[in-house]
Amino acid sequence: MSVKQLPNRSLCVLIFVKAPIPGTVKSRLGKAIGFEAAAELYRCFAKDLLLTIQKLGLEQLIFFAPPEAETVIREWLGEHHHYVVQRGDDLGERMAYAFTTSFELGYTGALITGSDSPDLPLSYLERGLLALSQQQIVLGSSDDGGYYTLGFTPENFTPTVFKDIPWSTPTVYEQTLQILHTQPYPVCQLPTWYDVDTLEDLRHLYQRLRQSPHLTESMVYLQQHYDRFGSYLS
Repeated sequence: MSVKQLPNRSLCVLIFVKAPIPGTVKSRLGKAIGFEAAAELYRCFAKDLLLTIQKLGLEQLIFFAPPEAETVIREWLGEHHHYVVQRGDDLGERMAYAFTTSFELGYTGALITGSDSPDLPLSYLERGLLALSQQQIVLGSSDDGGYYTLGFTPENFTPTVFKDIPWSTPTVYEQTLQILHTQPYPVCQLPTWYDVDTLEDLRHLYQRLRQSPHLTESMVYLQQHYDRFGSYLS
């Protein structure tokens, strides 16, 4: 069964983005290639991921920060999305708020993701949404110890996974999974994927994009600036 054949289509995808300001996004990558270039790549990453998500045919809610950057973000990603300001003191509180907001809007399930995995396979998201439709919790691990997606329905929502977690550490996924296994709901573990946070990650992305028949915004940017990035990517 494909996502488009689901009996309940009121699922949604929650996407976290930040204003693409040099020095505030992809800072680790920026230390290697320059903060301006890292911010430009971040702009491409988010648009590439959004293009993949749009193929699901589901509603997308973009949770953005900071609040005063709404105009900039709308100009960057387009007006055909639902935009919501991120709220909370840390990442956990912001994600909990995003899920709660989606359920208050009437959605029967939501997958959340960031904009760090521009070539995330569509099939992974499809598998996650199908699991949500079967009342499973969804978790997809990143190779750095975090996770690239998490999914709940109103019935299996587990806000404790957002409390007392040491964010941006290699134990986030395992700690989250341990909490989820204490719940009475099955957990669908998606295949591991990677975030593009470092120069090595960027090399990996470039090699993957070179083998793809699809020309993405990220690849166009890297090709147009190959004289600048070539030494980093080889």
